[in-house]
Amino acid sequence: MKTINDNLSKLGLKDKETEIYLAILGMGRGTITDISKKSGIKRTSVYQHLEVLLKEGLLYQTAVKKRIFYAPENPKKILALMEKKKRDIDLRKQSIEKIIPELENIYARSFNKPQVSIYEGKSGIWEVYGKMTDTWQDIYSIFSPKAFFTLFSFEQNDKLLMRLEDRGVKLHNLVEKSDTAFKRLKVKKYDSFVKNKVLPEELKFATDLLVTKDRLALISFSSLVAVVIEDKDIADMQRSLIKFIWKNVK
Repeated sequence: MKTINDNLSKLGLKDKETEIYLAILGMGRGTITDISKKSGIKRTSVYQHLEVLLKEGLLYQTAVKKRIFYAPENPKKILALMEKKKRDIDLRKQSIEKIIPELENIYARSFNKPQVSIYEGKSGIWEVYGKMTDTWQDIYSIFSPKAFFTLFSFEQNDKLLMRLEDRGVKLHNLVEKSDTAFKRLKVKKYDSFVKNKVLPEELKFATDLLVTKDRLALISFSSLVAVVIEDKDIADMQRSLIKFIWKNVK
């Protein structure tokens, strides 16, 4: 009997529903009172469990001289019930599959919020340059050579640039106009992968802005603070702005 109970539970029946079903199956048919006595389950509980068994199609009601009896359907109907449940599951699965892309978009908007990191001091700024050049995608920059070379050496700059060459990354620089610092950028070995355009002379700044992939870095040389924002939409917007300026700078 335990094996029967265990297998009937796979239909999704609770223990008391299984007990009631087996009691009725053994009697052939019965009233609420008969079922309660046979199963040992209180009448008040029998009613609610009978509703489940009727809904599942395992039982049916019949009236004899104004008395309501509950009788079992042929047990073979259990197989049909299982097939129906399987079809219902398949249909629900298909419905869910259709909305998965939309649910994933909602999930992405909820959890993929911009990550903002702040770095301080010379070592912190150098770490940011390391992060921004650790990429396989092109970099777009608004660059102040004068400010950069007051903090870092030409050798350090060369180290960053040659890392880009090794990775096949191109650097597009919108450069603040200056004298000796800009000339030092015009090194022939950089020509194939570093592209510079000089900004109008009235544009003066002590900052650097770099964009690559889904990451944006803002570096202040005067306050020695760098902010890195990791967000695709923000990075895409800044990249688009730099490209627009690039096209319009002679």
